[in-house]
Amino acid sequence: MNYYKKLSLLLAVTYSSIGIYAQVDIAQLKKDLVYLSSDELQGRQTGSEGEKKSAYYIADRFSKLKLKKQNGSYFQNFEITQMRLATSKMQLQIGMELNGPGSHNFKPFIDYYPISPSINNDSVYGQVADVGYGLISDSLKRNDFEAFSELSGKVFFVRLGYATMEEDPHSPLSDVCSINQKIENCIKYGARAIVFIPGPKSAEKPKGTLDPFAPTKNIPILFYTAMGDRVPEHMNILIKVDIYAPKVTAYNVMGYRNNHRKKTVIIVAHHDHIGYNEYDNSRYTGTDEIHNGADDNASGVATMLQLAKILKGPKYCKNNYLFLAVSGEELGLLGSKYFAENSPINLNKVNYVINIDMFGRLDSIHPKVVINGTGTSPRWEKTIDELNLDTSKITIVSSASGVGPSDHTTFYRKGIPALHFFSGQHNDYHKPSDDEDKIDYKGMIKGIEIIQKMVKLNNKKGKLKFSKTIEETPKTTRWKVSLGIMPDYTFDGTGLRIDGVNDNKPAANAGIEAGDIIIQMGETQIINIYDYMNVLGKLKAGDILSVKLLRNGREITQQVIF
Repeated sequence: MNYYKKLSLLLAVTYSSIGIYAQVDIAQLKKDLVYLSSDELQGRQTGSEGEKKSAYYIADRFSKLKLKKQNGSYFQNFEITQMRLATSKMQLQIGMELNGPGSHNFKPFIDYYPISPSINNDSVYGQVADVGYGLISDSLKRNDFEAFSELSGKVFFVRLGYATMEEDPHSPLSDVCSINQKIENCIKYGARAIVFIPGPKSAEKPKGTLDPFAPTKNIPILFYTAMGDRVPEHMNILIKVDIYAPKVTAYNVMGYRNNHRKKTVIIVAHHDHIGYNEYDNSRYTGTDEIHNGADDNASGVATMLQLAKILKGPKYCKNNYLFLAVSGEELGLLGSKYFAENSPINLNKVNYVINIDMFGRLDSIHPKVVINGTGTSPRWEKTIDELNLDTSKITIVSSASGVGPSDHTTFYRKGIPALHFFSGQHNDYHKPSDDEDKIDYKGMIKGIEIIQKMVKLNNKKGKLKFSKTIEETPKTTRWKVSLGIMPDYTFDGTGLRIDGVNDNKPAANAGIEAGDIIIQMGETQIINIYDYMNVLGKLKAGDILSVKLLRNGREITQQVIF
């Protein structure tokens, strides 16, 4: 008897009491997960050969499950920018006239450089306009652009930060002084190009590297340091940006079950991961290694494929089903965003979305399924109550917000009820150690049963009503420090439970351990993650803070140097 059959028999006996083993193909569940997280796929980086292999594997599985193609194909291809590199062909010249007496050509990468929101290729020649700090604040009734009668078409010079930043770092202006906000302000007033210049020392500085996935504007945007915060007024300026930006193809995969109904349910999971950490989003600090992403998110794809097998017949016949494996999630929800803007089905006829992301690591001692987005429809909390779970065996931790770092956010933004199913954070997240041997298949089966029941309970409920949710955000996101921890998102008590501690970071250096619960930082009580984020946003490198923790029920205090 081969390994997969032995596993099937073992789990079938174990789960005969809950009645799901006959529907979940346990051997296939493991087979899918083993392949998708194998070294052969080299971490499934978006646009890589491994990601393409993943897509073709999923398409083959859709075919065997007799799911229908969309527009004659299982694939929805889209392009992503692989990298962005400024070239030596760039030019910045300032003078009374182009190449005239006294005009000066500045050196790229030394005197100036483009920043991520800049257009890739453009040439601009125009008059300089000094717009100060480029601030607009309704609460303070301040608008730095109102003093000018003619701005449209000029090249705006803008200082970073705000004038009183050093002595008043928590001024209301701190909420309106980000680079992105200033860019929007300048575009609103007709900037033909934007040149940022230094402001106070503590002001946010533009990065010299170009983010290939950042949204770009249709004008050149530079950071210019050659003259400090002085503006060459009454001068003209020539700007040429030349950014090399090659593209690669990524693959969404779609399989459709047409029950000839007016409404469709989308079951989505992202199939990409982070490869060899080409885009620097690993938590691992060693040499380059394959990040196989067994939990993130081979587990979600394997779960989605099982649901494609299960969700058919009279118990599920009141909706059509689109099973969707998207790419580019790790780079900013790129695949789901592309799908939402280019959907082969009418999104107005989508009943709801179930997103499965990291679903293979339920806590074996206290198993919990996290369901995010329960506030996106008034029906969701009622459905959870109707599950009638034995909470001594498994519990659900829910959060209302439709916004989070996964693909359900894309659909929520389109006004569709959307849930995210998640088995919890762990210390292998975005590390090479997220391998298949750590997957809890028993826990996955429990989780699949919960999703299956939720779909079944809503089979005859008609179109679910959509609800907007409150989006809790920290007061500031301009963090200058990091504690170096992984929060436990399944924790539903008071405080912030730590799921993992990164080596050589402030938390580890202070003796803080996984399992500790942060209950106070300085003078601030920590009730939830948002309290923690707000405190973190007020700190700077070198600050020392007392952090009060609960460790095994005992209260301790550690001094943390940031």
